Amino acid sequence: MKIYLSRTELGKALSTVFHAISSRTPSKVLEGILVEVDGSRMKLTATDTNMTIETEIAVTAEDRCAFVAPAKLISSIIAKLPEEEVMMEYDEKKNKLRIRSGRSSSEIICFQADEYPKLRIRESDEVIRLNKETVKKIIRKTAFSASTDELNGILTGVLIEIKDGQFRMVAVDAFRMAIYNDEIEDQKAAMTLVIPARMINELSKILTDGDDPMTLAVSEQKAVFCFDNNRVTLNTLNGRYIDYKRIIKADSTISIRVQKEELVRSIDRAALLAQSQNNNLIRFSIDDELIEINSLSDEGNIEEKVEVIKKGDDLKIGFNSRYLIDIFRAIDDEEIMMYMKDSISPCIIKPLTGEKYLYLVLPIRIN
Repeated sequence: MKIYLSRTELGKALSTVFHAISSRTPSKVLEGILVEVDGSRMKLTATDTNMTIETEIAVTAEDRCAFVAPAKLISSIIAKLPEEEVMMEYDEKKNKLRIRSGRSSSEIICFQADEYPKLRIRESDEVIRLNKETVKKIIRKTAFSASTDELNGILTGVLIEIKDGQFRMVAVDAFRMAIYNDEIEDQKAAMTLVIPARMINELSKILTDGDDPMTLAVSEQKAVFCFDNNRVTLNTLNGRYIDYKRIIKADSTISIRVQKEELVRSIDRAALLAQSQNNNLIRFSIDDELIEINSLSDEGNIEEKVEVIKKGDDLKIGFNSRYLIDIFRAIDDEEIMMYMKDSISPCIIKPLTGEKYLYLVLPIRIN
């Protein structure tokens, strides 16, 4: 059976579904991409059983067929083809796929389609409309704070709360927390779920820019995101997420208003001497109008000074420089507020006004 299609469109589709291919799988068939052709459409599917990505492109075909092609091999071949027009010819009896473009011809041994796991979930009654730009932005601003230690269970996921026209995402690990809110059009939508941060980050990578609509539905402990010609199905995590609201205490006695970019650059320079074996420690000495930032190692020391507007007592406090840089780079505002109580209580970072985001980072004890 012959299939005619665009190299560019096929390359994009392969790149999209490749995000669901696991480098560690007990089954060789899961290293492949399921290709299903039905007349004018080609559907590609990849899964690691926890994350499944499906996408469709237009083709011209004589009939129907289905096969599983090795993901890395077919992606590499398509990326290097000489011409835009591609002809595929699948031999069902020999289970071989021939790919031709210009004077190039390749042949791939495939798996049978019936060896590939089937994804069957019932349609959800509740579908929430979102937009890609909002979802992509919120993932970027929060997911980095989720725990990467599998022993922390549900904290390796991000909490999604949708209620009263607000889309909120929360990520927590043992040392920091990120909360970000944005508005959605659907005022009646309500949903709470936890998705592994690893998978939500992969979703973010295939979300193109723009305010195009997308939908989210939850069914049988799976979250289903649909956008463009793609459907991404992610397993959710079971269990009770941490009560993050109880972690945020409003008993700070010190507030600092500071230019974010100036602070980031200073921390970045000071971090040159921050040692990973010493928790990337940098020291803040907060005076009336300045934060003095210091880092010290056997190789030398670096000192930076940043002007601030402070209310409250002076303070000496230590931080992991990497955690602060991660947080500040996720913030778009030119100025931010930092709230502290003492050298052992959490530091809370918020916008000058409003509740659009909140970041929390634990200090490091210093001598």
